[in-house]
Formats: sequence, C-alpha cells, structure tokens
Amino acid sequence: MSQQPAPSASIGPSTADLHLPSCPKAASQARKALAALAPDPGSYEHGQLLITEAVANAVEHTDTDSIHVLLHHEPDQAQLLCAVHDTSTDIPQPDDVRISDPDATSGRGLHLIDTLADTWGYFPDTHGKWLWFSLTPETDGRA
Repeated sequence: MSQQPAPSASIGPSTADLHLPSCPKAASQARKALAALAPDPGSYEHGQLLITEAVANAVEHTDTDSIHVLLHHEPDQAQLLCAVHDTSTDIPQPDDVRISDPDATSGRGLHLIDTLADTWGYFPDTHGKWLWFSLTPETDGRA
C-alpha cells in the first residue's frame, strides 16, 4: 500500500492597501506589510528593499501628507506588484549612478528599482502619481 502525498493547500492572491503618514517610519510599515503578504523570505528578497526605497523617496522628495501603498501578491502566477502614491507630479527618473558620489548616502532608490525590478513605471493621476514595480521570485540567481 503506497501513501499518497497530502494535497497542498493553494494559497490565493492577497492584497494590502495602506494609507501611511509621510514620515520615515512609513517605509518600515510598508516593508512589514510586504513580509506578511509574501511570507517566504527568499522569494521576493528584492521586494523588501524596493518597497523601502519607493516609500522613502515619496517621504523624502515630496510634500505629501500621506503615502498610499498597494501591494498585490499572486502566488499562482509568481508575481508581486507594488505601487506607491504621492502628491508630486514630478516624473521619477533614476539618477545617473556614474555621476553620483560613491560615498553619498542617498540618490540610488530609483536606480535600484530600475535595476532589480522585472518591470517598473509610473502614471500620473489627478492627485499626483503612482510609482509601481513588479517582481517574480528570485529563484533565477539574480539575488
């Protein structure tokens, strides 16, 4: 008599919708929400860094009172989508890393998003803009 493996429970899509005050602690709160949404710590390792950078940029470089963060995890499609809204209409553009000071403590956030995200972009709305990026699990050796 052979034993059959127990059917695995399928975990469906999950979403987090956060409205955070525009303060340095917002990045930590978004990071914790992402960790709860996609609990396998190795799957979206870059997600932790990139959501921190996106929220920190919105806090530091805009005069918005609150940051709106949307996180959506599709485990069946192996995809994580993150979006951060602020009230600035400035177009997000990565700094030219070749020109930036290697000892600088800031200025690399969008470059990291551009380098590590599978895709990213922004779109304006009537109250500012959304910066978004998507990731797939980092099982391909990119980490």
